[in-house]
Amino acid sequence: MKKILLLLISLILISCSDSDDSDEIVGLNFDQNTFEKNRQLWDEIKISNYTFSQVYSSTSIGSQPKLTSIVLNSELDSIFIEPKYANNIPIEEFIYYGTVEDVFQFIEWITAYYEDIINSNQSNMKGAEFAITYDETNHYPTEIKCRGNYFETVDGGLSIHIIISDFEVNQ
Repeated sequence: MKKILLLLISLILISCSDSDDSDEIVGLNFDQNTFEKNRQLWDEIKISNYTFSQVYSSTSIGSQPKLTSIVLNSELDSIFIEPKYANNIPIEEFIYYGTVEDVFQFIEWITAYYEDIINSNQSNMKGAEFAITYDETNHYPTEIKCRGNYFETVDGGLSIHIIISDFEVNQ
C-alpha cells in the first residue's frame, strides 16, 4: 500500500511540474571562451583575400536573399545579391557583414547589447541564448543563432539566424 501511495504521489508531482521550464533561458547564454579562441585562431591564420556567402533571417524582417562578399586585403571589395533575387533592390536595404571580422564584431556587439538589456531593471527580457558554430579549419563563424526569452509575450523579439557558407580563400 505504501508503494502504491508513493507511486501516486510521484506521478502527481511529475504531472504538476512545468515541462516547458527546461528550455527556459535565463541570463546570457554565450560561450565567450570559445568565441575568443576562434577569433584569435582566425586572426592568426591571416587570411586577407576570400569570398563567402551569408543568409540573414529574423522574426522582425524575415529572410533575406543570399549575399556574397568578396574581400581583398581584409577589406570588403564588393558584395552582390544572389542573381535570382537581384531585382533592383539596393544592397543598402539588406543587413550584411562585409568581412569575417565584421561577423565577429557583430557577435561581440549583440551579446554585450543584450547582456545590458537583461541586466536592466526596466527589461522585459529574462535571457538570451547565442549559439555559434565555427569552421573547424579556418575558425570563422558558420552559423549564428540568437534567441530571447521574455517575461511577457513579445511580438518579434530576439530571433536571428545567420548562415555563413561558400567560404573560399582567394589568391
